[in-house]
Amino acid sequence: MREALARACANVALVKYWGKRDELRNLPAVGSISVTLADLVADARVSVGGRDGPRFIGHGRAVEGRAARRMEEYLDWLGRELGTAERLSVEVDTTFPVGAGLASSAAIHCAVAAAAASVLEVAVERGRLSALARVGSGSAARSVYGGWVEWHHGERADGSDSIATPILDEDAWPVSMVVAIVDEGPKDVPSRDAMRHVAETSPLYAAWIASQPPDLAAMRDAIAARDLEAVGTIAEENCLRMHAITFAARPPIVYWSPVTLAAMEAVRGLRRAGCTAYFTIDAGPQVKVLCRPGDAQRVAKTMSEVPGVVRTLSSSLGPGVRLLEGATPWT
Repeated sequence: MREALARACANVALVKYWGKRDELRNLPAVGSISVTLADLVADARVSVGGRDGPRFIGHGRAVEGRAARRMEEYLDWLGRELGTAERLSVEVDTTFPVGAGLASSAAIHCAVAAAAASVLEVAVERGRLSALARVGSGSAARSVYGGWVEWHHGERADGSDSIATPILDEDAWPVSMVVAIVDEGPKDVPSRDAMRHVAETSPLYAAWIASQPPDLAAMRDAIAARDLEAVGTIAEENCLRMHAITFAARPPIVYWSPVTLAAMEAVRGLRRAGCTAYFTIDAGPQVKVLCRPGDAQRVAKTMSEVPGVVRTLSSSLGPGVRLLEGATPWT
């Protein structure tokens, strides 16, 4: 039995990805810009041949149901794309909750794609690795790179140009992200299902699509200028716009809880007190707070004091996907 072990970090979008132009290939309806987080980590050990039993193990236990079926389909697809009919299996461990709106799927599928290429000894460049990861989970395309990353909408029907590219590496402009965890359980409506429903029923969806190119352009400029206030302002507005279209769906999809709202108000309170802090929220109740590294401890303390917040996680910006065991299969 041959094995390879890869590690990838979760990423948090500041200009959000929401909606698909092709569900099979996970091609986005809009582009996005994210930061990769050092301390939200997924390890994936992919093996080929020699193992019977479950093909998807998470935290030492067999994963069942829909998640298992989707991973098995992805492993089979990866095998075909990388030129083998052999049976691939994977064991995954994460340092943070899975399926709770913390981009666990992005980190997991990115690590799986990298480990699969390694164990099968297939050399791929990072652009192709981004495309391979994207098919497992759209935002996994971004976890290939560290620091500040853009995932491009792309124009080609086959998705070959819908890949992520780096903007700045993790050391070029350090910032911190504090995550206020409101609920560690899985969310009621998976992102994949919610995106489809919102695109089909929300009267605000077309306006969301139209608003993305200006936000992407403004975010690129703000990152180039190292302007955290501008980055944070764009991120908050983009986040609120994304959730507005889910609220307007028929029936609505609401990921927030009263604790989410209280955490958002706590961030505004930090700003009123002179702290540069801005929130963003993905498809889930957790509140992520972008801030300067020197303010991370203060932000974490404030968020932990919000009634109902379970715990906080703090992270600096992190690297792209890397191999812990196996030959590096990309350039």
